[in-house]
Amino acid sequence: MAAPPCPQAQDFSVVSGFITPESDLRPPHGLDASITMSVLDPTENFEPIRIAETTDPFAVDVEWCICGPIVPGLAGCWNISLFIKDIDGVGTTHGQLGATRSVQVDSVPVTRVPPESSRRCYKERFDFRAGTVTAGVYNLVAIVTLRTGSCAHPGPRLGDTLGYAEIPVLVFFAD
Repeated sequence: MAAPPCPQAQDFSVVSGFITPESDLRPPHGLDASITMSVLDPTENFEPIRIAETTDPFAVDVEWCICGPIVPGLAGCWNISLFIKDIDGVGTTHGQLGATRSVQVDSVPVTRVPPESSRRCYKERFDFRAGTVTAGVYNLVAIVTLRTGSCAHPGPRLGDTLGYAEIPVLVFFAD
């Protein structure tokens, strides 16, 4: 086995997946989707990080896109939640991180459907103050679901429309 290069490039990969009601069907699908997530340092021009000081604020960006011919007619309410779990047995922060966010989705009238409307992308930023997470090693998971209705009057979840993104290692340390 070869020694790692020095300096070593940072690895910001994310484990992710997205299912839709058509995921079990043969392509092409009427609706497909993708998702990713980044942890950012607002004190350093929002650069991506995987190691943070507990005394610094941090932000989490969740980005997802949907595509396919049914996208213009899609309406409802996206719900975005973050969850954190310690993986070293030392960190005491666990469970939902911050409040669930909602993003309204409105359909596009069929008479005005431009070709680019078959793809929509969304981004939601969660900002956290210093001290939100205690020292330890964690994994961080974002879950995105779509509900029918509106954000003001949500209905049931839209079938199997669910995306997840996981950052497998996120380290918070105390000075």
